[in-house]
Amino acid sequence: MRILVTHNRYQQAGGEDVVAASEAELLASHGHTVERLAVDNDHIKGTVSQIGASINSIYSFESSRLLKRTINHFMPDVVHVHNFFPTLTPSVFYACAEAGVPVVHTLHNYRIVCASATLFRDGAVCEECLQQRSILPGIRHACYRSSRFGSTVSGL
Repeated sequence: MRILVTHNRYQQAGGEDVVAASEAELLASHGHTVERLAVDNDHIKGTVSQIGASINSIYSFESSRLLKRTINHFMPDVVHVHNFFPTLTPSVFYACAEAGVPVVHTLHNYRIVCASATLFRDGAVCEECLQQRSILPGIRHACYRSSRFGSTVSGL
């Protein structure tokens, strides 16, 4: 099987990075052909690049083009998406759908339902965004890096 593993590394390495790399190695060791598409957040430094990254984190035409080129070149049977925030963006799912390639998405955190990605706030479990099916509590509490703007972008 041909498997494209995609992952957006954070500026501080963590467990998600280890899992994405280990899984790719494990799949390859079992005879699968694995291609890795990894990007990072190192370009996000300073106010201007943070604003640009915030805007592009919702949908990135550049990331979509990158994934489409990779799919056309590698011809995977499946794409395994690990972390897509903030550089790869949900555009990867649209690119895969356009190419007719099935997707497996591993959720390493709760980012898709929680601005802080942890379902934890003020020393306790917080499920307000889940219960209200809304990003508004996360914005109100500035859950992403104590920023209402960041929480808005993260929650979209």
